[in-house]
Amino acid sequence: MASNGKLNGTNGHAALPEWHSTPLEEIPKIHKDLIASFRTGIMWPLAKRKQQLAAMARMMTEQGDLWAKAIYADLGKPEFQANLFEIGIAHQAVRAIADLDEWTAPLKPDVHERHAEWNPTVYKIPKGVVLIISPWNYPLTLTMQPLVSALAAGNCAVIKPSELAPHVSALMAELVPKYFDPGVVRLVNGGVKETTRLLELKFDHIFYTGNGAVGRIIAQAAARHLTPITLELGGKSPVVIEPEGLDFKLVAKRILNGKLANAGQTCVAPDYILCPEAAQKPLMEAMTAAMGDFFHETDGKALHSPHYGRIVNARHFQRVQNLVEKSTGKVVFGEKQTDPERYAMEPIVIKTDGEDDLMKEEIFGPVFPLITVKDVDEAINFIEDRDHPLSLYVFTKSEETKQKFISRTRSGGLVFNDTMEQLAVGLQFGGIGESGMGYTVGKAGYDQFTHYRGSVDVPYEHEEAVSLRYPPYTKEKIDLAKIIARPAVPEGHD
Repeated sequence: MASNGKLNGTNGHAALPEWHSTPLEEIPKIHKDLIASFRTGIMWPLAKRKQQLAAMARMMTEQGDLWAKAIYADLGKPEFQANLFEIGIAHQAVRAIADLDEWTAPLKPDVHERHAEWNPTVYKIPKGVVLIISPWNYPLTLTMQPLVSALAAGNCAVIKPSELAPHVSALMAELVPKYFDPGVVRLVNGGVKETTRLLELKFDHIFYTGNGAVGRIIAQAAARHLTPITLELGGKSPVVIEPEGLDFKLVAKRILNGKLANAGQTCVAPDYILCPEAAQKPLMEAMTAAMGDFFHETDGKALHSPHYGRIVNARHFQRVQNLVEKSTGKVVFGEKQTDPERYAMEPIVIKTDGEDDLMKEEIFGPVFPLITVKDVDEAINFIEDRDHPLSLYVFTKSEETKQKFISRTRSGGLVFNDTMEQLAVGLQFGGIGESGMGYTVGKAGYDQFTHYRGSVDVPYEHEEAVSLRYPPYTKEKIDLAKIIARPAVPEGHD
């Protein structure tokens, strides 16, 4: 087994709490209690929202060492990555506190002068009690990131972390009640049965991060209650190489960095490479050199390095192994080396084609298919012939090429000359088509959990101004209605 949760060496000696599922009979009560709490207006005051966001930030920072231990136990994720990619989510809570007054301010839209005295206002109100279902690959970030948005918007929330990250989920179950108001945030642990029970209940929004197969199940369950949803899914995020003028040493480092993080188990990890034939050998040589720089203590091999993670469990390890074994392609970078006891795999690149088994699903592991394309136009057509990816990475020095990808491709995000760095900027994040729907991060995340409620207050003394609407509809009224209803169309748009 990869870990029993009792950690040694650089990760300390503390035993982590044991994971327990939430009894099924408690789930409806948790839901009912939060509905009752929300109806008291508990989260309407901005001071309460900021208090809960600050509590989250403290939970991340004060318990940072424990979180790092739990993340290591579940994923073998190096402490460096655990801090920057998981515990650092505290920054989003801090930024939300700073921006909350601006985000929540009612909007005063420009309206026709005859309506200006009606106090036209758009109020930003919380949706209610929301459900957040998170995955195992970034178990802390992908639970707390949408929770930041939900709390900033004034909602109460049930969080359901992944049972495949049991140490993080168990620690979360222990710490959440200590930091959050139980009338605002509650946690449910469990697997399919517990998730199914949650989905039988009516929530005011569901936020799910995971794969498309489960995403469809979530969407069907939400449809029974007409519940709005956000789906953060994934897909096969391509890397496109336009080699003219590129520094392959730098390109190789940046591509590998995106793939090596969390052993390729990232929803926006670069999945496959599209590259002209002539550039493939120098790119592979540069990747080999980069591995030597990254892992010089282990002779350029990641497999047994403390700076490299592992596959989450035996089932997923075997799934990635099966994809590699079924591939008809040729290994052109790295070696087929694994550590089954640790669920670790050496990163490899397999030269193949678009019909290979490696191209039939998101790999979610340290394996790169390499596919030959003639030029940028062929790469664009290859990408557009497939499901829209969550991210698209293009290495080029050409502004014309950049504009081609901006205007002729569809993806959740688009990054030029690096991989995964869009996550560091704090831009809104979301998929398109098969890679998801809706957004997260910052104001965009706040908007997902917010209802924009338009309001007017029509003075009684304005009765004469609105009396046209009442029957009987005389010819004079009809003629006036025609004038009102038929605007002049701007010229020059034929």
